[in-house]
Amino acid sequence: MKNLKRVILVIAALAGLMTAAAKTPKTPKLPKGTTVYGRVLLDGEAAQGIYVSDGQNIVWTDKNGWYSMASDKSSSTVFVSFPGGTEVPVEKGMPQFWQPLDTDDAGVERHDFTLKSVSNDNYAFLAVSDIHLANLNDDAAQFSGPFMSRINEERDKYISKGLPVYCLNGGDSSYDRYWYEYLYAIEDFPKSLASVDFPMAMFSAMGNHDNDGGVEREGDVDWKASERYRRTMGPTWYSFNLGQVHYIVLDNIVYRNDEGRIDSYEGISGKRNYDCWIRDDQMDWLRRDLETVTDKGTPLVVLMHAPLFNHKNEVDSAPIISRMKKDGSTAEELLKEFSAVFRGFDQVHFISGHSHKIRTTKGADDTSTFPDLANITDHNVSGVCGVWWQTASRGGLTLSPDSAPAGFETFIVNGRELEWYFVSTDDGAERQFRVFDLNEVRNYWNSNGEVKAWRKHYPGREDYSKIEDNEVLIHVWAWENGWSIKVEEEGRELPVEALKAENPQFVISYQIPKASWEDNGEKRWPDKYAKPTLCPHFFRTRASSASSTLTVTVTDIFGRSWSETVSRPKPFSKQMR
Repeated sequence: MKNLKRVILVIAALAGLMTAAAKTPKTPKLPKGTTVYGRVLLDGEAAQGIYVSDGQNIVWTDKNGWYSMASDKSSSTVFVSFPGGTEVPVEKGMPQFWQPLDTDDAGVERHDFTLKSVSNDNYAFLAVSDIHLANLNDDAAQFSGPFMSRINEERDKYISKGLPVYCLNGGDSSYDRYWYEYLYAIEDFPKSLASVDFPMAMFSAMGNHDNDGGVEREGDVDWKASERYRRTMGPTWYSFNLGQVHYIVLDNIVYRNDEGRIDSYEGISGKRNYDCWIRDDQMDWLRRDLETVTDKGTPLVVLMHAPLFNHKNEVDSAPIISRMKKDGSTAEELLKEFSAVFRGFDQVHFISGHSHKIRTTKGADDTSTFPDLANITDHNVSGVCGVWWQTASRGGLTLSPDSAPAGFETFIVNGRELEWYFVSTDDGAERQFRVFDLNEVRNYWNSNGEVKAWRKHYPGREDYSKIEDNEVLIHVWAWENGWSIKVEEEGRELPVEALKAENPQFVISYQIPKASWEDNGEKRWPDKYAKPTLCPHFFRTRASSASSTLTVTVTDIFGRSWSETVSRPKPFSKQMR
């Protein structure tokens, strides 16, 4: 009886092996010249018609899921541009859509990819940028604490509704000038994601500070400087699909690292300087990638580090200007060439970082100079680190160089429709503006010793000690064309004036400490702080008394409103909300 059971088990095992063999066809005969091949499985079965690329070649899987390409392996990576309705495995925030290539081996290597089906026509994604971890200013604690609390809060909001959530990272995850001095390089960033158990797939672009500033200035410096990034984070340009939206990730920083020094840092070989344009080999791939999107109604989301255009002087009604830069070409020529690639698509959303500012620039606002911007909106998202994590480390809120709160942007995707809103690290999504009672700011300016010293050294800065009675300043940090603001004083609507202004909270949280203490080496009170830092998206009104109550309501282009009842006098401080 035991022998019979043993025979049955053996037969069953052989049958299982035969079934598995039937489902897994033998490696096909590879075309001559093949150096990279593999198989793509979807839910354990062969996936036909899946796009695979090394950033130069674009190939498609056959009916058995196999692909092959004659790659010279110079790109260092191979990736799968997975279709909508699928996902790739994720390990501690790192999506497994790419694999490294052995650039020292001219032989044939195999790389397989695994996909799974998911319902993701409707989902949310969080757009972050400029995390800038460097082992400075308590950055690790701020990253793992307040920032991750907001990330998890936003994620849970949509997970509870049964919607998938993803993350786009606009780059500068590290800080190149400190790689060698403070021992935090790009290889450490995935470790930081793992340490906080980052709860979703993060698709990253490369920033200027993610380059290796210690490379020799010979040959293709930009490509050599990005090698450590590619080995750690993956390709510097690639694409994928989530639901009905096609995503493209680009590297629009061309690292030069010219001879000389901007500053002296251990291990850095040059100036760490760069230009802002798209390499020719990347442009070639981009054109071919867009040819795969045959339905021009498909929304495109293009993630890259630096914004390519914005309004002149950051005033919404001003003409649009190009921010692209390359020797031998004008900024206007570069932007016209690049934007023409997206001609014919109904809607294109650029997502960028780099500036550490919140700016939404719509090409349709000015198409007289740039005819191919009408379908493009640039979402320049705030830096997660603000001013490099410094204001919170000194007891203030987490503020950015435009004096706005640091944070990220949440996008809600319903089929082909996109909506967005800003989430600050300190206040979340429920607060979209801050109200300053300038009577109280004036009192602070007249009584605080540090401010008095500031005024003495920088008489050209905004002097809030002389502000008129009962003025109120409102900062609507994520303001864009189409928003509205209403201020009522105990039932009576007040007139509101839009202006660029200095943020008094940013002055006391960042600029005064920098000028009076941190930069006090050879020259305290440096001249660079003498010029006023006027920021957009401020509004001013005047109340009838010092003790009246105001109600402020701000409404965005999607009809969402935020209101705050402001009891006055409202105290002013670094931590004022």
